[in-house]
Amino acid sequence: MEEERSQEAFGALSRLTIFLFVVLFTVVILRVAWLCDDAYITLRTCRNFLEGEGLRWNLAERVQTYTHPLWMFTLTAAYGLTGESYYTLIFLSVALSVATVWTLGMGISATPRSALVALLILIFSKAFTDYSSSGLENPLSHLILVAFCVFWFRSEGKAQDCFALSLLACLAALNRLDTILFYVPALLSLVASNRSLRCWGALALGFLPLVVWEMFSLFYYGFPFPNTAYAKLNTGLPAWGLAQGKRI
Repeated sequence: MEEERSQEAFGALSRLTIFLFVVLFTVVILRVAWLCDDAYITLRTCRNFLEGEGLRWNLAERVQTYTHPLWMFTLTAAYGLTGESYYTLIFLSVALSVATVWTLGMGISATPRSALVALLILIFSKAFTDYSSSGLENPLSHLILVAFCVFWFRSEGKAQDCFALSLLACLAALNRLDTILFYVPALLSLVASNRSLRCWGALALGFLPLVVWEMFSLFYYGFPFPNTAYAKLNTGLPAWGLAQGKRI
């Protein structure tokens, strides 16, 4: 009986410590909160969309200047509710980042010690704290990745697990297309361990939103990828030299 009480007390103390670390993380990112100039590209698209001018930067041109459709729609919803952009974007980013570290500490970590180590690493990571605001899609990408890990560790390989995991991977790709590389190994492992048609069907259904978006992008913009992707790839410089990072 006394042992059970001591374990409960230890668990309560551990949760309190994790909570205090999350509060510390919140204070840190509020102190360094900022918006980069690229965030205003998305904000302008959001404003034009809310004013009925379409998902575009210049009113006369259909060009996808943003790289994160899911973040753009999330920001549009928040911006439409508040009518204010600067603080809305900062506090939306902070809220998602806090939710990420809370889920990491309470939902993924095997022990309180590992949770505290993980939170300490994030608190002292300037790259993570700086881009936990910034106005870019990073906070939402982080939250989706943590949510995927939660479902992955709790999955039993059933069809509904396949759907949930593929849907989260799909949302990550909608938020930033190249982050799909984080999820491919896990999805391949899932398919290798569960080769049923139900699993394949659930995986395909989970990626349906991405397929719908790409079809819309082809119809509305004329291209499947953002304009920035073509601008960065079509530089006129040899691709192999760029991959090696050489100065040409």
